[in-house]
Amino acid sequence: MRRALTIFVAILLAQATFAQTRAEILRARLLDPNGSDVLVAAHRADWRSAPENSLEAIESAIRMGVEIVEIDVRRTLGGTLILHHDPILFRPKNAPTLEEALLATKDRVLVNLDKAFPYFDEVMEIAERTGTVEQIIMKSSRLAADVEKRLGKYKGRVIFMPIINLNSTGAISKVEAYVQRMDPPMFELTFRDDASPVLTIVRARLEGRSRLWYDSLWPALCGGHDDAASLEDHSQGFGWLIDKAGAGAIQTDIPAVMIEYLKTR
Repeated sequence: MRRALTIFVAILLAQATFAQTRAEILRARLLDPNGSDVLVAAHRADWRSAPENSLEAIESAIRMGVEIVEIDVRRTLGGTLILHHDPILFRPKNAPTLEEALLATKDRVLVNLDKAFPYFDEVMEIAERTGTVEQIIMKSSRLAADVEKRLGKYKGRVIFMPIINLNSTGAISKVEAYVQRMDPPMFELTFRDDASPVLTIVRARLEGRSRLWYDSLWPALCGGHDDAASLEDHSQGFGWLIDKAGAGAIQTDIPAVMIEYLKTR
């Protein structure tokens, strides 16, 4: 009897050891370029239910079931990294620190850190301390060579997502440079014209290689297929980005609406 109990306990411990956290499961989904699912990214967390970039907004977004929480990182005059959208000098009242935010998200959700790349080394120091490096999605519109050098030892650990403005000159070349140097698992694409040949070319180049992230926050970012369009007709908003533009992730200000829409697909 005692031996059987010992074996049972050992099995339970082994299962606990190999059990994946939700964040690990989400990371594996994101890193699958052929996944048919669409990841929901909550812009500035769930700011419709709580102040933007607040711990309360982050908690609400996680409870809602989003896969990615997007938050803005700024550095105060005193050198503290906090969550805040606009440039600041001092720490605004009730603005959480990045460390507090990462601890709140630990093992629970992926975290897209916007405006954080200039503070990369400091961010990674905090991420190491909180055990959240693999949950973080960093992004930048810088050239591939510059980014690759900056990532250093974190290449492959932290998820890096290039931001490509398809309206800009040289967008295709910029994408190709990233493919050749870093082969990123996801690209953030913005575009004004939904009939742009550049969008078609880039989508074809990245198909089966990288997920495509689109921002449905306002029309100029997504060819008019934004949140407002989704509220009128899902097929012209989220549906268009998924079916016509190959979205594998969408950043939205109405994550609850998007989650409900995805349930119907």
